[in-house]
Amino acid sequence: MLVSARIPTDSAIHDLSVVHHAGSSLIACADERGGVWTWSSSTGEWLARPLPYAHAGDPVVAEFPDAENGIDMVAALSVDGKLLLAAGGDEQEPALWDLGTGELLWRTPLNGAYLADVIALDGAFVTAQQYSEEVRLRSPDGTDTVLGEVGELSCLGGARLGDRCLILAGGSGADVWDATTRTHIATFDPDEERVWAVTACALAGRTAIVAATEKGNLYAWDLGAGPDELLYEPVAASQGSLEAVAVMTVDGRPRVVTAGQDSLRLWDAAEGFEAGHVLTGGHDITAMEPTVIDGRRALVTSGRDGVLRIWDESDLSAR
Repeated sequence: MLVSARIPTDSAIHDLSVVHHAGSSLIACADERGGVWTWSSSTGEWLARPLPYAHAGDPVVAEFPDAENGIDMVAALSVDGKLLLAAGGDEQEPALWDLGTGELLWRTPLNGAYLADVIALDGAFVTAQQYSEEVRLRSPDGTDTVLGEVGELSCLGGARLGDRCLILAGGSGADVWDATTRTHIATFDPDEERVWAVTACALAGRTAIVAATEKGNLYAWDLGAGPDELLYEPVAASQGSLEAVAVMTVDGRPRVVTAGQDSLRLWDAAEGFEAGHVLTGGHDITAMEPTVIDGRRALVTSGRDGVLRIWDESDLSAR
């Protein structure tokens, strides 16, 4: 396992996004004070990324000259040699910056539709906005498409499965779109539980849509079957809400990974049984993302302890 030094602000890390840029893997982070940093897996260095306030000069905030970004969520993308960051927060609409120059490239109007989540996917960004409950696909040049609305919208997920790319959103249900055609595929209902995290994975001849809920349950549906077709009965994965979920191949099988305060727990993606757990020693995970680091599949986690951890398959093997 690779562990970063503590973020220089000595604060918790609120969100992360992994990006491969200029031959290196960088992890963009939002700290609990609204600051943005990147950490390099090759050098082990943290770099502050000061960003101009997205709404400076807007008449609505003219009486608040000291207003600053309130960034809680980040998504990074490398496009045409530029390192881009889409970000916003619980009280800030999404905007896009060039992290190399610090330039603000575009912002959405001040309309109270604050950011619930943002992800980078296939050269574009996807935003989930709280009060409009809209899921939007946004290109780096600022053009956007409304994919749909999700009641009580809270989270996003993305998955590339073979030649198919899926956009997922969670709220009162779990919604799925085809990212290429921008068409809505399905909606799944988790028994009136709010979805806090959502992902997808390929199984033998099937695509599983996996949702983690406010009551700590894991739901898994077959995308190719009916909306009520569960792969297995809901799994009580936590006594509290589950706010992060990912899929990793471990011991040759796809595993759903959930995060608790002191551990990572692994569940068999096809059958739902618990397949292992790893103690995290007070890391208190806030976000996680499966990725490839230095040619190896890995799971990156951030925590309230202010560090990043990079787990490879051997770190997560059954024990």
